[in-house]
Amino acid sequence: MSKQQTFRRLYPNKESITFDGGLDTKFEKALLPDNESPDCLNVIFDNGSVATREGVTKVNTAAAVTAVFDGLYTRRGNAADETMVAFAGGHMFTLTGTSFVTVPSAQSVFTAGNRIAAEMSENYLFIGNGGVTPYKWNGTEFTRHGVYAPTVTATVASNGAGALTASGQYQYKVTYVNSALVESDVGPASATFVISTTSGQNTVSAIPITHVSMGIIKRKLYRNASTDTATFKLVTTIADNTTTSYNDNVADSALGATAPTDNGVPPLYNAIFFHRGLMFMNDTANPNYVFYSTANQPYTVPSTSFFKIGDNTSDLVKGFAAYDNHLVVFCERSTWINYMPDPATPSGWRQLRTNSPYGSKSPYCMLPITIGGANVILHPALLNNNFAGFAALSGMALDPSNTLLTVTSAGSDLQSNRIEPDMYSVQSGYLKNISGVTFKNKAYITLTYSGTTNNRIYVLDYSMSNLKKSQAVSWVPFTGLSFAQMTVYSGAVYGASSTTSGFVYKLTGTGVYSDDGTAINSYYWTKEFSGFDEDTNYYKDFRYVNILIDNAGSYFMSLTYRTDSDAGGGNVLAIDLTPGGSLWGTMVFGSDDWGGGMNQKEYRAFLGSTRGKRLQIKFSNQNAVSQRFKVHRANFAYNIRGYR
Repeated sequence: MSKQQTFRRLYPNKESITFDGGLDTKFEKALLPDNESPDCLNVIFDNGSVATREGVTKVNTAAAVTAVFDGLYTRRGNAADETMVAFAGGHMFTLTGTSFVTVPSAQSVFTAGNRIAAEMSENYLFIGNGGVTPYKWNGTEFTRHGVYAPTVTATVASNGAGALTASGQYQYKVTYVNSALVESDVGPASATFVISTTSGQNTVSAIPITHVSMGIIKRKLYRNASTDTATFKLVTTIADNTTTSYNDNVADSALGATAPTDNGVPPLYNAIFFHRGLMFMNDTANPNYVFYSTANQPYTVPSTSFFKIGDNTSDLVKGFAAYDNHLVVFCERSTWINYMPDPATPSGWRQLRTNSPYGSKSPYCMLPITIGGANVILHPALLNNNFAGFAALSGMALDPSNTLLTVTSAGSDLQSNRIEPDMYSVQSGYLKNISGVTFKNKAYITLTYSGTTNNRIYVLDYSMSNLKKSQAVSWVPFTGLSFAQMTVYSGAVYGASSTTSGFVYKLTGTGVYSDDGTAINSYYWTKEFSGFDEDTNYYKDFRYVNILIDNAGSYFMSLTYRTDSDAGGGNVLAIDLTPGGSLWGTMVFGSDDWGGGMNQKEYRAFLGSTRGKRLQIKFSNQNAVSQRFKVHRANFAYNIRGYR
């Protein structure tokens, strides 16, 4: 006990109490570690301190649309350009200045109310909602994801003498080519045209063209040879999407490459992920199948490019992530790894069920983070179709044996154990809407805590800013924020409203302490402190609390204290946070103090005649507009009175 008097204590006698352990609603508040809180709201942690979170500000000055947002994403182009993309009311919008502008060709394309999935590849944002044909957008052109084949035939007529074989029987087929020079399957064959008894040439007319939304810049015309009516080879490439006729005088021996036979289109997906040169998608019509694109181009999906996961009745594919160069597939009741040592050789892939007992329902919250130096995937966890909290999928290795591939130590641990009671309050009917992003060693997760729309954010802090902290992660809830989905854009986190307000908000880096003019209810209750272990059963006179705080502004913060699990409001002290000091041009000589003031100060809050076994303290911004607090550390003094 050092050299302190036996009846007088300063706790702790070395170092100080910090406040970065996060929320812990599962265990008794007298038993928590010193840096955890049984009740905190709208705060952030940094290097041992606790502080009011920043408020949100509107991005758009006028509502984009009177509808709930179905998606919010950031398109990052090859030129390092960024565009914020929002979906609502069936339309697609892009942020221009302080307004969301409708993409003209993307109006009324999607089904309002269906969540949008999106993924970047080859300078395109690929977009699907499971109910309509998926699309892609390169910042200018809004076109179909897949390269769709023609659905109509061309017509053929004689054009006189030429190089085609006399009496030869010819048919024609057409393919479309998109701006990435990827070709579709062939369309239907034309009627058979027979050359006269002398060699000739043909006029092919009514060559199909297609709508601009298909993204087609070329077409290819194929024809069979007279000696092989089953094989179609290239006659010519028509370098536009307007020409409808062509004079064919190409001899059989001069025909080019054979027409493609299986350049299929993607399914109707609402989960999509790009990994190792392949685009992976679910299929709402075949919910336990995973489809994948042709290697190194995401536009075509051959008919045989799929594998089955789970079963078709209760374990459906919901989302994807990457782990150790392999694809993780999240189903409703289980988690699988698609072991793919060579992404170009699907015959060598194996689908392996992990040791994790959890599944997931939301495609929008598979977050790669680092916990304790290990890379994990944080995801909403379902157990027996009930929400269990947030789990971290991790594993040491993927171990191939001679005859069977097994997963070694690949499983999930619940990272939300300390806030388990909160997790049980999450609305189970809206788990598919859970959405999250990672930013600066924090995971921001929006979910439906009450009602029918996302109306609360949980922030998981997995940073290592305080190396003395025993917790690998810390949690805190943000209230007053209703976000359907979030995205990281231009170095900050943004959220799209889950109500019909039509607004998008900036969440981080705002420098303000109100939510669009509304007060932030920011507070932090400490655990109940008993002092030193040997003093736990003694009654005490609590004398004072020392805190190091920021002089945040010309206003007050509150310090509340109470003892022995008092359920009342406690005793409240107002602490002046005015920095003090005056500078040239503002100072009044004879009354003001010269100087720039103090950014921080040590404050001693006297507790009067406060008696009890346990002391609990609360810091608050007084739930006032444009007010904040930041407390870096604390200790407190007490006198021992004896057993009672």
